[in-house]
Amino acid sequence: MIKGVVTDVDGTITDYSDQLGLEALGAIRKLEARRIKVILCSGNALCVLKALSRYIGCSGPVIAENGGVIEQKGGFRILSENRTARDALAALKEAYGSKISESWSNRYRFADMAILRTLDIGEVENVVKKFDGLKVIDSGFAYHILDKKVDKGIGVQRVAGMLGLELGELAGIGDSITDLEMLKACGFKGVVGNGDPRIKEIADYVAEESFGKGFSEITEEILKV
Repeated sequence: MIKGVVTDVDGTITDYSDQLGLEALGAIRKLEARRIKVILCSGNALCVLKALSRYIGCSGPVIAENGGVIEQKGGFRILSENRTARDALAALKEAYGSKISESWSNRYRFADMAILRTLDIGEVENVVKKFDGLKVIDSGFAYHILDKKVDKGIGVQRVAGMLGLELGELAGIGDSITDLEMLKACGFKGVVGNGDPRIKEIADYVAEESFGKGFSEITEEILKV
């Protein structure tokens, strides 16, 4: 029986213009009404996700910064410091100058650093690889520089423990390759229609619809599990 749904945000419950799908909102409320906790899991900063989670009615914890930060009921855990990521960002700015555009949310980040996709990812990786223990991931919305040992799957495992749930009691819904570890950690794996083909390969259910409509479609399938 599914007792929690872990969902990505950008490209999953929103479209590529950052608009939250009304169908997704309705589906989240339906899950919560059935006492199934909804857990937002994103590369976004904690402040963004916490506000979103509260106002759309999610009762579960929040997994921010690609698994690097977890928040529950006002308390939060930082799974990796971003000091080295900040050093890598400084090196990128030195190498590429104005071509590097930081995310506005970096001042509020604890675990990773995000930059806009203004360069080829290979160019970013060539600089970041000089810093031990870091990786670069591409969410399709931004490049994230973070600890190699951190991912959304690690965040899901921590949250399951906090809630006293088995991983098999969690369903995951996503769209991006950055959701791969999150989906692998969950007992049920759903991918919206606009999702990356690489994660569709491991999905238990691939929606015909995209974005919020796809999320709602997957929700109906979860309620049958």
